[in-house]
Amino acid sequence: MSSSETASVVIEQRGALFQLRTWLSALRPESFPVSVVPALLGVAVAWERGYRIDPLLAVLTLAGAVAIHAATNLLQDYFDFKSGLDREGTQGGSGVLVRGRATLRAILVASVIFYAVSAAIAGYLVYTCGLTLAWIVAAGLVVGSIYAVPRYGLKYNLLGDVGVFAAFGIGITAGSYFVQTGVLDIYPLYYAIPFGMLVVALLHANNMRDARDDFEAGLRNPAYRMGVGLSRAFYAVLVFGAYAALMAPVFLGIVPRGAMAVLITFPLALKLVGNVLKADFEERSALGSQVGLTALLALTFGAMLVIGIVIFGLARG
Repeated sequence: MSSSETASVVIEQRGALFQLRTWLSALRPESFPVSVVPALLGVAVAWERGYRIDPLLAVLTLAGAVAIHAATNLLQDYFDFKSGLDREGTQGGSGVLVRGRATLRAILVASVIFYAVSAAIAGYLVYTCGLTLAWIVAAGLVVGSIYAVPRYGLKYNLLGDVGVFAAFGIGITAGSYFVQTGVLDIYPLYYAIPFGMLVVALLHANNMRDARDDFEAGLRNPAYRMGVGLSRAFYAVLVFGAYAALMAPVFLGIVPRGAMAVLITFPLALKLVGNVLKADFEERSALGSQVGLTALLALTFGAMLVIGIVIFGLARG
């Protein structure tokens, strides 16, 4: 191979690597735990209740949750860039559009593809598990697709927290549980609600970090509307409330003691709340680190919850 041919191959490889990194950035896989954990949680709770687990349906549920999450991330990037929320100097979104690494059309097409994949998986699950599941799936698709639509989307009408809680707190866990059991039951909510509160805490940490930037672009997000003091308090209530909401049914004997495994994560929760109570909207870099740590808290809380359920169930025989 000549030197010119070698150079051409190297350039192509670098171009392919650049594209891979761009799309990984656009998809934001670091956010996927908030959809993976509730899907696994629904399966674990179904197993704990004595139902036989179908591995194929579990994998499809997980894939569908990740696909719709990826589609929503891409669509949010599309709308936030068009509306001016994502721009030079801001920390929101993936940044691929701001840095010119992808086009609006490419991001929109990719979002549609992921929505199509999630819809195809959902169609199979509805066909297999019953039409009741269609209502849960439809709600998730609607929340994901309208979340960031300028002026009319949930985030523009102070309904972002509600939509995220409904989708990631209740919808995925309840849907995953239903896929395995064929039953709509209040029981999974004892697990889903605490995790959902941490997901909303993650969203709120994002809102606190972006409060000034969003305001400059014409959006008064919930954190900005609350003000610094109330915003800090709301974050603390969400984080500590997640533990209280889970420990209450444990102490009442409704949920098995294996759920107490989440207490391993409580020191991190204390640290996070302490940091946020001292933070101001102007300290964007400090708040940015709290976003990442809140995501870590949600992931470890959910993981320990699933592990606790499984270990306690195995020990109980």
